[in-house]
Amino acid sequence: MQGSLFEEGAAVVGRAPRPAGNSETRDPALEAVVRHILQPGRRALEDRFARVFRASIDEILDGRRTMRFDFGRVSSVEKSYLGAKVEILAREEFDYGYGSTLDYLISGHEIDAKFSATGEWMIAPRNVGQLLLLMKAAEDRSVFSVGVVRAEESLLRPGATRDAKRSFHARGKAAIRWLVEDAPYPRNQLMELYGKDPQAVRAIFSSSKSGQKRVNELFRRLQGVHVNRTTIQTVAAQEDSSKRVRDSRVALQKDGILILGYHRRHRVIAEALGINSIAQGEWVAVRVHPAESGSSSLKAFINGASYRLAAEGDQPTPAPTIPND
Repeated sequence: MQGSLFEEGAAVVGRAPRPAGNSETRDPALEAVVRHILQPGRRALEDRFARVFRASIDEILDGRRTMRFDFGRVSSVEKSYLGAKVEILAREEFDYGYGSTLDYLISGHEIDAKFSATGEWMIAPRNVGQLLLLMKAAEDRSVFSVGVVRAEESLLRPGATRDAKRSFHARGKAAIRWLVEDAPYPRNQLMELYGKDPQAVRAIFSSSKSGQKRVNELFRRLQGVHVNRTTIQTVAAQEDSSKRVRDSRVALQKDGILILGYHRRHRVIAEALGINSIAQGEWVAVRVHPAESGSSSLKAFINGASYRLAAEGDQPTPAPTIPND
C-alpha cells in the first residue's frame, strides 16, 4: 500500500461554500468579518483550519503521554475542553485579536468562538444578537466546517436549557454564512488503521512494553504508508519521534526494510521506487530487494547497487545503509 493516509499540513479542499440567509439583509459588521477571515484565500483558509482541528484533537488525545488514539475514549471533561483548545489554536494560527467581552476582535468587530462536535451550538443569553464564529469537526469522518452568523433572537429555538442556553432552529442554521463546509482535515492515522485492521493495531500496542519495539512493529506492519510524527509519539509514548525512527532503521535493516524520511537522499530513493513525496515530519517504511539485471521494475541506485521493492516471495536480504534524516 503506497501513498499517504495522513499527510500533516497537506492542502485540503472542501465543498464550495453556499450562500445563506436573506441576501437583501445587510450586516456590515458580519460582512467585514467574513472579508477578513477570507483574506488568506479559500484554499489557504481550509488548509490552515485543517491543521488547527487536527492539532486540537491530537492535543486532547495527548498520545505521547496516554497512548490514546481513539477520541471516543476521551473523558467528557476532556472533550469539553476541545472547544477552548480550538479557540486558542485558531487565534494563534490566524492572529485574531482579543475582544474586550467576546473571544476575538476581527476587523474591529468582536465575535465569539463556538465549537461543536455535533453541529448543535448552545447560545447563551449574552450571545444573543452577537456575531459568532461557528466551528464544528467530526473526527469519525475527519471533516470540518467554519461559518459566521449573528445570533438573532429570531434564529433561536424558544426552548432553553437549565442555564438558559438555546440552539439554532432550521431557519437559524440556514442563515449561517459557511466559509468552509465539510472540508477534510488530516485523518487520525491509527484510528484509520484500526478500522481496516484492528488486529494489526492490537499487535503493535501489545508487542512489547518497550516503546522502541512497538515502533519497530509499526514499521513492520505499515509498509508503503506515510507515517507521521503524532503516530510515532503515540506508539512510542515518547516525545523524540526522530530518535525512535533512527533506531528502528537500524533494527529493521536486517529484514530488508528501509525507513525513508525527508532527507534529500531519502526522497530521491523514494521517487525512484515510485513512492509519493515524503513531507517533513513523516516517514515511509519499505522492504527492498536487490534488483535483477534487466528488470523492468522501478529501481533505486543505492551505494553502488540497484534495489527494487521486494515482492511477497522474496527472501529477506539486508537493506542498504543510507544517511539518516
